Amino acid sequence: MSFIRAKEIPPGSGNWYDYEVMTIHKGKKVIQKVIRYIGKSSLRSSRSMRSGGSVGSYPAAVSSASISPVDDAKIHKMKTPARQIASALGMYYGGMSLDAIQQQFRQDYDTDMSESNYWNWVKRFTKEAIKQTKHFKPENIGDTWVADETYMKLGDKTVYFWDLIDSKTNYLLASHVSFSRGSREAKVLMKLAEQRAGKTPKVVITDKLRSYEVAIEDAFGADTKHKQGEPFKFKVSGTSTAEIERFHKTLEQRTDVFQKYNDIETIRLLTDGWLINYNFFKQNEGCGNIPPAQAASSVVPFKDWNDVVIPEGVHDIDYKVSLYRRKSVKKGKPVFDATLTPIEIDKEK
Repeated sequence: MSFIRAKEIPPGSGNWYDYEVMTIHKGKKVIQKVIRYIGKSSLRSSRSMRSGGSVGSYPAAVSSASISPVDDAKIHKMKTPARQIASALGMYYGGMSLDAIQQQFRQDYDTDMSESNYWNWVKRFTKEAIKQTKHFKPENIGDTWVADETYMKLGDKTVYFWDLIDSKTNYLLASHVSFSRGSREAKVLMKLAEQRAGKTPKVVITDKLRSYEVAIEDAFGADTKHKQGEPFKFKVSGTSTAEIERFHKTLEQRTDVFQKYNDIETIRLLTDGWLINYNFFKQNEGCGNIPPAQAASSVVPFKDWNDVVIPEGVHDIDYKVSLYRRKSVKKGKPVFDATLTPIEIDKEK
């Protein structure tokens, strides 16, 4: 009998992935062989598992003999199945290093590829994800946005990461990378967010960096109120922005990954990829344990990296989002389950 096993990668990240495995007896030893990678776990919350990367299992609904041919489908001129490539993308943006992904694939799929193969996948399909989300506009963006900036060293230079998040949906509206912290760079961030949201905010909360003062008025006009202080300590609509504090901590994970690269263009590409992973794939406590894009829109372009790494013969689809409040959670912040229904894309658009 085969089983579906869920594994948290990396441990403590909140990113769970499903694998179908089969138990094999070799003498007195019992091993579990991975049959296929399924995708990001959608039933994680209903299983009894320990935290910290532990694994849970339950009987698979299908046997290995009934696996769909799509599971082994490949990209044109690529030998590796599309689902395995999508798995590598999820691992990378979940915080795993290329070396760790290489070891995981060696263990799960008995493959021996160089790290450059995985890196080429990351670059190629990050660009594809950016292309697919170019015209996406979230529908339920609120009127209060929170901005902040972090930094890292790139040789003898300092690279600044600017981020602007919607406090209502936790949707990351814009990220910007620069070598300076001037008002010009702050304005670029504001205009990127306005373009994505299709609106201007009533309030923007920032720290006390003076660059924001001119940038916000130039970008949005005098009707937008600017609040300065500690952006992650403000009260928004009567509730604490503790959710945004959690977002701030996730930036440390991004910086850890980016510190391995020494050119600004690569960092900018990965920043855009990280934004997509955060908005569309990463479960967010502030949204009720669904990705921000599903909280902010009734239609999303994909549900996981498998919808970015599309094999030959598989049509591109969008998903209609239906949210249901989880009745078993009666105290605290509401927790939602999302049902994603495939819909055909209007190719005339």
